[in-house]
Amino acid sequence: MAVPLRMPDMGTVEGRVTLVRWLKSDGDAVALGEPLFEVETDKGVSEVEAAMAGVLERRVAAEGASVAAGDTIAYVRRYGENAAPPEGAGIQRPAAPASRRVEPAPPPVGPAARRTAPVITALAAKWGVDIDSIRGSGPGGTVTRDDVLRSRDDILAERVRPSRALPLAQSIIAAKVSRSNREKPVYHVHTRVDMSRVAAARRQDAAVVGRAPRFDAFFVKAAAVSIAQSPVFRTFLAGDAVGEHTAIDIAVALGIGDELYAPAVRGADRKSVVDISLEIAALTERAASHSLSTRDSDDSCFLVSNLGMFPVESFEAIIYPDHAAALAVGTVTRSPVAEGEAVRIAPLVHLTLSVDHRLINGAAAACFLARMKQVLENGELA
Repeated sequence: MAVPLRMPDMGTVEGRVTLVRWLKSDGDAVALGEPLFEVETDKGVSEVEAAMAGVLERRVAAEGASVAAGDTIAYVRRYGENAAPPEGAGIQRPAAPASRRVEPAPPPVGPAARRTAPVITALAAKWGVDIDSIRGSGPGGTVTRDDVLRSRDDILAERVRPSRALPLAQSIIAAKVSRSNREKPVYHVHTRVDMSRVAAARRQDAAVVGRAPRFDAFFVKAAAVSIAQSPVFRTFLAGDAVGEHTAIDIAVALGIGDELYAPAVRGADRKSVVDISLEIAALTERAASHSLSTRDSDDSCFLVSNLGMFPVESFEAIIYPDHAAALAVGTVTRSPVAEGEAVRIAPLVHLTLSVDHRLINGAAAACFLARMKQVLENGELA
């Protein structure tokens, strides 16, 4: 009996094509892989090969018709079957001469017997999919776009490493950063700071306590001093209301391998640089051993993120949900500084302040950064 010949998936975005021209007429013998008709896709006009061998009994889709993948476009009688074609609308044509009904040998079977649209073959090549290994779901076992994409997804899934659960404190940081990045209208202000006084203070502290304080500690202290004088930097939005942190607890971004933590230095405005440095060191050890608790990251009002240990001159930090701003610290570089008519080489660092524009305007942000610069350059760190 005659079986329906369906439009193969041509890999188009909308899944529809225009049947431009039939290359065979009703009653013609069709060999497997022989060009059967032409279609127009978003990539141009191309020939489509027959997905089965037999006799073209009735063409259903007219030239110029818009056809979707899977639509019946003709009926084909397989070799050795003499049943009449199905009734229905179609293109009528007198029977072809007997000489045109010569039936070739039965078609081969297996992967080599299948014919796939060139765009589908190209798609498989793009994703490194062996098209002969795919069990086609299209007419006559042809491979469709969906077949290729499913095989691609299977290959990618095999390449994915087994998943691991994030440590609790790390998962909280990830959730906070994602939420903040979606919600806040952020702008950034920048400045460069002469670190000569900080360098001198580190040498002095090293001589007294036997170890130079961490650079992080100086930026945390300078931020705490500035926040104490600019209370707006302790505020945050809670729905439509403005909340305010009562303490100046400053979070420090700590990168441990691929993980990020942000534990807080409590009461940073009341502590010395040396004490802050020791506290950051202790928090770092606890982060490395995954012994930080959620309480270590709760209720901070500001974030300091320092990438100065890498050759990163500047970057922009993401603001926490319950913060109004965050400070990003780049590496210290020796650069020329003009002083009147003279020029000297000084250690400079680039600071970038990320600010929530819903709470803090540009002038307030500029004043805050100017105050931090003054504290660090003048050594006002007591």
